[in-house]
Amino acid sequence: MTIRLLRFPFLVQKQIFEEMGLLEALSIAMLSKKSQATVRACLRHHKYHLRYVDDQNIRVERKLPNGNGHILVLLLNDRTPPPVSFQLWRFGNHEVAIKSKSKESNGVIATFTNVVSDNISNFATEILQYLSSLRPKLSLTLGISNAEKIRRIMKSVESVEEIKKISVLRPSWNSNKSPHDELVKLVLDECQRAKNLSVSIPTSDNFVYPITTMPFNFDSIFMSTARWVSREHFIKMFLSCKKVQLQWKNFTDEDLTAIFKSWTEGSRLEYLELEGTFDFYRGKKLGGVFRGIPGAAPVRNAIVPGWSIPNSEVVSFGGGKCYRVQQRDGQTTALVCINYKSVILTTDFKIGKEVDDMVARIEEEERLRREEHFARIAERQYMGRHRLEPFFL
Repeated sequence: MTIRLLRFPFLVQKQIFEEMGLLEALSIAMLSKKSQATVRACLRHHKYHLRYVDDQNIRVERKLPNGNGHILVLLLNDRTPPPVSFQLWRFGNHEVAIKSKSKESNGVIATFTNVVSDNISNFATEILQYLSSLRPKLSLTLGISNAEKIRRIMKSVESVEEIKKISVLRPSWNSNKSPHDELVKLVLDECQRAKNLSVSIPTSDNFVYPITTMPFNFDSIFMSTARWVSREHFIKMFLSCKKVQLQWKNFTDEDLTAIFKSWTEGSRLEYLELEGTFDFYRGKKLGGVFRGIPGAAPVRNAIVPGWSIPNSEVVSFGGGKCYRVQQRDGQTTALVCINYKSVILTTDFKIGKEVDDMVARIEEEERLRREEHFARIAERQYMGRHRLEPFFL
């Protein structure tokens, strides 16, 4: 008996599509414009993440409000002819052979589908475009090895109203660790629609990115290789972001003074982490950096969030390691500190008498633990020296 799914009340449709796997929902969406509109309406409240690895696989993750979810992994290959056990699946202008298997774990159903096509690149581009049309908001992770594919993919997702995040990384199967200057430049140019950008692709020492009149406006940006970021780059292009994490970047004291002084003049930056090469910032002191910044005050003890100081919330800084700075409007205050091998700025912190008292209690407890530890050692040594010798008649 045929079930007229599109004639059911919307709440019934919504429940059915939430229980349905992503491959089945995708197949129904392709039947007609009405079915596509129905699928889009039923699934619009879910969180989606789309991951594409350079003609290898496409992974779609859907998280439901109750914490359960579905994962669809399309494993792409161009083996022809396909095995006899595969079934034909028509998608747009493509007729591909597929074979699926599913498993469930902790409320998440994962479907792995082998896809055989004679033109994997075109199929991948078209399905990315179609998935983007179903979802007005999307997060993307891209494992891409060349600039042309970035252009093609960004064009395929141009219908998305909001790109929450784009992560670009070198595919794990690609052993070529040489710099990809053209690719990184294109990512910075093409991916500025994203709210959050993460780039884990190496650049050469000669990489140059032009300082444009349009500053970056990311909620967060992460660069694994940031040697190319000059003082001028940072002030004109990065201070307009909310969160910035740059690795392999060594700024001089003069650079840091200019950057933090510009921050005090006005910036929406709430968190900054500069990780230098090897031990560049380890042991560094900030006294010289803040000598030229009015109102900067040294801080001894502070509570900082765990994501900026791993495994510790209450931190006691050495002399010259931490300063409090304030923007000119008096509305925003930040803490700038040296932690391990990074320079960190954060507006999420706590200082004052309560914190100082907490540090004093922690130090006193640690002192007592050390005294108890050494007392036990001394007792064992004493007993060892004065143990009773056997007595023979």
